[in-house]
Amino acid sequence: MPSPVLIAIDASPAATCLLDLARRYCRPGEHNLHVLLAIDTTFAVHDQPKAYTLEELQEYPAACDEQQLAERAVATAVRALREAGFDSLGCMVGGQPVDAIVAKAHELECELIIMGHRHLSRLGRLLDPSISAKVIDRVQVPVLVGATAEV
Repeated sequence: MPSPVLIAIDASPAATCLLDLARRYCRPGEHNLHVLLAIDTTFAVHDQPKAYTLEELQEYPAACDEQQLAERAVATAVRALREAGFDSLGCMVGGQPVDAIVAKAHELECELIIMGHRHLSRLGRLLDPSISAKVIDRVQVPVLVGATAEV
């Protein structure tokens, strides 16, 4: 049975680097790749991709835009992985990234988590602690961290 690997992305161009890492270290037929993107619950209009009502678009335009961007990022990542020959699924969830990543990895019984790391200054790390470090502290599986540039 193929081993599940979780790839935690965001909607930035850095996600491409994480997909490249997955293609480098995982093998089609040996690994099922699961793409996860967690967005802040204030920007999660729906639990699953579906059309927005006119009222939602008018009342929550920023949230609708953010969720659409996240859904497109997941769909693009899954499509790229499938084109590379992987069995791949993806989901966008509303919630804190650390909690979402840890919960999904546990649910899938993943053997590996692939995620990014932003290069922050000491002050930046103090004000915005590392998500990857928090995940590493909370899981019992290897975490492959790809460096991404802070924009």
